[in-house]
Amino acid sequence: MFKETSLSVVDYLKNLPEFTAVMQRIVDGNEKLFLFPLVASIENTLPLTTYVLSERTPLTKDVSQVIVTLNFWFGMESYDACCEFTDTLTDLIDDKFLLQSSSIEYNEETATFSGIINFSII
Repeated sequence: MFKETSLSVVDYLKNLPEFTAVMQRIVDGNEKLFLFPLVASIENTLPLTTYVLSERTPLTKDVSQVIVTLNFWFGMESYDACCEFTDTLTDLIDDKFLLQSSSIEYNEETATFSGIINFSII
């Protein structure tokens, strides 16, 4: 179920114009989607997105849900852009999946802002 969920999340996001307008850029002459499972290497530029698949919980004997966390990483000077992007993606995620929460955080260690969306996929 984790692989299926991962493919579903990536496919959904890469087909959202609102997502790709911010997270897809040309790198070395090629389009690159700045979307990474768990972590992104340090050489990637901001903004970028990471996603984590956490708990798989059975709902019935035949159906389970997986909790997904999206983190949108923006630079120190991009607080407003982080908020706007998180608001937009929260609404889009809520239309497709089971939204649990969203928030904005400051990361002291990396001096970045993060938009965070938690949702589940059945």
